Amino acid sequence: MSMEPVVASLEEPYAIREEDLPRILEEYDKLAKEYVKRCQEGRGFNFFHFMIDLDQGPCVAKRLSGCGSGTEYLAVTPWGDLYPCHQFVGQEEFLLGNVDEGIVNTKVRDEFKLCNVYAKDKCRDCFARFYCSGGCAANSYHFHGSITDAYDIGCEMQKKRIECSIMIKAALAK
Repeated sequence: MSMEPVVASLEEPYAIREEDLPRILEEYDKLAKEYVKRCQEGRGFNFFHFMIDLDQGPCVAKRLSGCGSGTEYLAVTPWGDLYPCHQFVGQEEFLLGNVDEGIVNTKVRDEFKLCNVYAKDKCRDCFARFYCSGGCAANSYHFHGSITDAYDIGCEMQKKRIECSIMIKAALAK
């Protein structure tokens, strides 16, 4: 099972807000402790957000660029249009091209090609940057109008998940 916190416009009643963070981070701590307890009892479970490779991890290119939206990863609509990510579908300014003609909007492609942790001011000094790879470009765009910013609430949750993953690894070390 994979569960993901909802990312929504702050106008939505179900949106995660900054004031929700203390409770959310506390719940991640509880889940991490339960994860360790159950693993030690032989009743472990998988939780996607705690499954990070602290020994080796992905290659450097993936650590810098993340999911590869707009370059390695594209969304294809049923009618063949290409977008950098499924979260940009329908936003004409992000239309890259289509399956018949290929990528014709090279300006947008090139923006995504340069989107990495070093292009994001908020990521430059963050301990988590090579685990989250700068976060989601779509979330950044939808909250700040730029793919090279960062969705702050998501960053805080991601940092907590990484801290929990490190704690789990230490607690289960033999």
